[in-house]
Amino acid sequence: MIEIYDCTLREGEQAAGASFSFENRIELFKKLDKFGVDFIELGWPHASKEIFDAFEKCKKIAKKSKIAAFGSTSINSEVEKDENLKSIIKCGTEYACIFGKTSLEHVKKQLKIAPEENLRKIKESILFLRKNNINVFYDAEHYFDGFKENKEYALQTLIEASIAGAERLILCDTNGGSLPKEAEKIIKETREFLKNKKINACLGVHFHNDCDLAVANTLVCLPYINQVQGTINGIGERVGNLDFSSFLPIYTKKLNKKLNFDLKELKELNEEAYKLSGIEISEKKPFVGETAFAHKGGIHIDANNKGASYEHVSPEDFGNRSLTILNTLGGKSAVISVAEEFGYNLDKKDSKTIEKINKLFEELKEYENKGYRMGTIKAEQFLLIEKYFGNLKEFFKILEWEIKTSYNNGEEESIFSVECRFDNGEVVEEELETSGGPIDAAYKTLKNLIRKKYSEINELELIDFHVSIARCEKEESSVRTKITFKDKEEFEIAGVDSNIIQSAIEAIEKGFRYWLNKKYNKE
Repeated sequence: MIEIYDCTLREGEQAAGASFSFENRIELFKKLDKFGVDFIELGWPHASKEIFDAFEKCKKIAKKSKIAAFGSTSINSEVEKDENLKSIIKCGTEYACIFGKTSLEHVKKQLKIAPEENLRKIKESILFLRKNNINVFYDAEHYFDGFKENKEYALQTLIEASIAGAERLILCDTNGGSLPKEAEKIIKETREFLKNKKINACLGVHFHNDCDLAVANTLVCLPYINQVQGTINGIGERVGNLDFSSFLPIYTKKLNKKLNFDLKELKELNEEAYKLSGIEISEKKPFVGETAFAHKGGIHIDANNKGASYEHVSPEDFGNRSLTILNTLGGKSAVISVAEEFGYNLDKKDSKTIEKINKLFEELKEYENKGYRMGTIKAEQFLLIEKYFGNLKEFFKILEWEIKTSYNNGEEESIFSVECRFDNGEVVEEELETSGGPIDAAYKTLKNLIRKKYSEINELELIDFHVSIARCEKEESSVRTKITFKDKEEFEIAGVDSNIIQSAIEAIEKGFRYWLNKKYNKE
């Protein structure tokens, strides 16, 4: 089987906006290890004490994966004195992946050394690590470009690495500019050359995705390689790296190859890697994106409802699901399909049903124009469907609110006052002072108020909120606040307003209303 070498914790952190705290680095390591990738590149131990210390922690908790340290060929003219290589030895790893220059342009312009000196560095660096009982993978940086510039020199770098004891020779498309035909030609020729030289080191590939071809390039190289390097969600330098969330499904489901992974965990792992790196989750990724199997067009929805699928694979195989987007473009089929999920069997020929659908569309159109982007959010779908086809109760309504928030010497305090009316006509007020921001204060105050009538609201937690632009109109722009709640299930809800606090309060109010209807309004 092909070896899967994940470098999210090093290469992924080079993506714009990405960073890992010590705790998040350990957490993602645990998740990758649980998933079962063969190798986890924990980082460059010489880069920081935090990364260095992570090796000791991860060695104790690793169960399935092997840990690899990253580094470069020696920077010091004397290999034994090179701090980069010494840190690899000191961190206690059994595996190291070090990169060296393949491109003569980089040797001359970046390293500013003679080609022969670069070859010596490659050989001596690997020998030094091998003498210290470390298994070495050699990343041939800029290999595909270097091969096109000077094939003989590029191949000689591999010979030196192999003679020194590198177990894997990883051919890197560092600029991400290769096309599949080029990649296949070069790796095939490289494989034949090494075979003729009786060099037994296995090959691997490390493709960047600057032309959106990392997956395609990797696929054409498969007959010649033993290891694939990439990141679990594709993040990395510039555009990113080979995305394992796309490659692994294609490799197993399309090529019928075997790997020891439970791909049903793939979507969750992909999203956790985004969250832990601090980058916003992409909804449109193949296989694992939230909208990868979402259907909006009426014809598509109607066909799916009748068993004629518009999906090339089963989304459940990757921990995903089919979604019908509740939207005006989808026509009656969208409403009927979504309503079915909530137990309503609607007759699209019934005049009363059509009348209700038309009214729902009018309200939905307003939401779409304002930028709610609520079509795939199940709680939002529930509220609309229940309003027109069920028995949606309001339970409570916010009449007025006031917020006071201050920030002094690094301490934030907020006071939230609110007046609400319950369904029985009773008007109640609540005020709460908290150490924290206005959203936290609003959530806790409203929860205290509702608890007076519905004590089980204590079970509900606010676990995340995310703010983005709903409609961009300069200083009059509106914002969208999406809040995630958790009880026995997680659910999301959205609010939109030109006032960022009001957008959050709307989402909190709707979140409580959804929960109350699910909890207390069952027939």
